[in-house]
Amino acid sequence: MNCNCEVCKNHKPFEMPDEILDAAQNGELLLFCGAGISTESKTVLPFSLYSDIQRDLKISDNSLSFSELMQKYCDLPNGRKNLLKKIKKRFEYIYSHPELEYMATMFHRELAELYFIKTIITTNWDTYFEKYCFATPITIPEDFVFWDEKERCVLKIHGSITNPSTIIATKDDYSKCTDNLHKGIIGATLKTLLANRTTIFVGFSFGDEDFAQILEYLRTEMNDIFPHIYIVTLDNQIITKLNFKNATYIVTDGTYFLHQLKLILKEKNLIENCDTLPTVKAVNAAVRETYQKISNINFLEYPSVIYCLAYQDGILHAFDRFIQLYNKGDYNIPGNISATARKYKNLVQDYNNNENYGDQAYCEGYLNGLIFIGTCEKNQDIVKAFPVFYLPNAKHAITSYNIFFKELKRVTRENDKYHKYATSITKKYKGQDIVIHHQPYL
Repeated sequence: MNCNCEVCKNHKPFEMPDEILDAAQNGELLLFCGAGISTESKTVLPFSLYSDIQRDLKISDNSLSFSELMQKYCDLPNGRKNLLKKIKKRFEYIYSHPELEYMATMFHRELAELYFIKTIITTNWDTYFEKYCFATPITIPEDFVFWDEKERCVLKIHGSITNPSTIIATKDDYSKCTDNLHKGIIGATLKTLLANRTTIFVGFSFGDEDFAQILEYLRTEMNDIFPHIYIVTLDNQIITKLNFKNATYIVTDGTYFLHQLKLILKEKNLIENCDTLPTVKAVNAAVRETYQKISNINFLEYPSVIYCLAYQDGILHAFDRFIQLYNKGDYNIPGNISATARKYKNLVQDYNNNENYGDQAYCEGYLNGLIFIGTCEKNQDIVKAFPVFYLPNAKHAITSYNIFFKELKRVTRENDKYHKYATSITKKYKGQDIVIHHQPYL
């Protein structure tokens, strides 16, 4: 049954161009994003910033361009200050309602997993690319010290709400922006990117003034060498009215477009771990609950408990780092997790050889955490079989807390090398009210 809700009704089928697939595989795909993929989408709020300003000015004329309307507002006493406050308040309102922010960031969260898209250009003022895609913002020329084509960056040509003085909104602002693009480093970077990347414009419609300004600037600057571009849009007017032949139009929703691109690349094994995050979060919570229970065991009475605590610290740190950095996209790169896992496997062996059993336990946990992250998407059985407990001298498989504690009692009575090592560590803290914990470094 087809869903006809406000979101799904725009999931229009399309044919993915081969050039886009090739560019994605080669890391040469560039996104140029407009307001339609963010807060100005009709699925977020029923009223736009434009209509909000119209009401304040009591203007019903819809023929005014966005910048002309904003100019009228800013020409009022304290107009610029009030406009910036209004923009900020709009973002804060969306943030205060998680449902609205969820809708405003659907595109960004889909993009986060597409690790091969490193460069984004946007006319949007919000910070969603920074927050949800781990993109470094480049807003003013001084920011270019952070420009790195190997890391995800977002070039914010119309400014950012985090630096209100950079916001491009009025007719005067647009004029200054065009002048800066012609003369400054941002414009030079923009031309270089367009000349060397496969570019997808998304989130724009035919009436978008910034879209028209950008295309006109690029046509003027690049002339005959202006490359073929792709325009992902739901606005059929672009196809019928835009006088620009050097383009392919893809009529569908921008988020849906990215999702389909991800599915195609997933089938080609060029992207992985796309459905892993919820599972890792759930198991992370379960391990943390067990950790709290284990940490209540008296380590002076049962010294070998430190191995399980160090092991679980390793698991939790592997999971926490995955959750924290998931939006960066690095965990979706095939082979990345297995390469890191091999390093931890070597560390396990090294610490064992050096009789450093505490750090060995920690690395065992981190290694198993990585293995879980890398395999749970394709093997759900690992969720049930994941080893939460650890005791290096155990004689039985430890599948529950009761079994763990029974084994812990047994090993405490046996004076083997693991017990001796644990005792040598714990006796240093006799009489101190502390919790044994392995920090996330070696």
